[in-house]
Amino acid sequence: MTTSAIHKTRPPEHPHVLVITIDRPPLNAMTLDAHRELLAALRSVEDDEDIRCVVLTGAGERAFVAGGDVGELGALDATSALVRTRVIRQVFDAIRRNPVPVIAAVNGHALGGGLVMVSVCDIVIAAETATFGLPEINVGVMGGTKHLARVVPEKVMRWMALTGKRVDAAFMERLGVVQQVVPREQVLAAALQVADDICAKSPASVRLMKEVINLTEAMNLDDGYHVETYATAIISTHPDSGEAATAFKEKRPAVFPTRKQHKT
Repeated sequence: MTTSAIHKTRPPEHPHVLVITIDRPPLNAMTLDAHRELLAALRSVEDDEDIRCVVLTGAGERAFVAGGDVGELGALDATSALVRTRVIRQVFDAIRRNPVPVIAAVNGHALGGGLVMVSVCDIVIAAETATFGLPEINVGVMGGTKHLARVVPEKVMRWMALTGKRVDAAFMERLGVVQQVVPREQVLAAALQVADDICAKSPASVRLMKEVINLTEAMNLDDGYHVETYATAIISTHPDSGEAATAFKEKRPAVFPTRKQHKT
């Protein structure tokens, strides 16, 4: 029987959070099948409007994702290699364009594709022991750099890609890639705390905020601001906006129903 490499959990104490755990011992290296499982898990959020945030993490103490499975990579021909890279690209898109924020809880090494996953997540919480790198050049292949280049200076990206050198969590925090560094045993709890903060906000506003950020990222200032202006006007008429304002005046936590409840 094939063991699933991807586990989805909904912690009872965090009812609006989906935790996706990558579990391929010993280092969570990704096969094509594992990527397909992860893609399905990420896309499942689109069908569950009760999910307001995703936390993506790795199983064990050693690695978040240590890149691709080397054994599988060595058996690829040109056709299967293209299939594999297409699925991997879909995974990265499913993280970046996910309708809800995706938080990376980096519990260990984030290498190769694992670093790209970190790069496309909205928020990154990392263990003090986490390392980051593009080691593909060390085994005669090429690592992906475009997503990394969005979040680190170009010279840093080139240095990491061309030398295969690894950096630590403190280095990535100084660059702004990592938002919080914590002891390894606290990384998931810290990520869930951030997720809870997000889940307490208007779900409609959070979803629209992420969509607008993605949409305007490559726009010039005028075009981007134009989109933001319209989005602000639209969200101000949403029932969540009224509830948030009322809760603020009444000095109480806001209560936001799911979008399905708004439609009834």
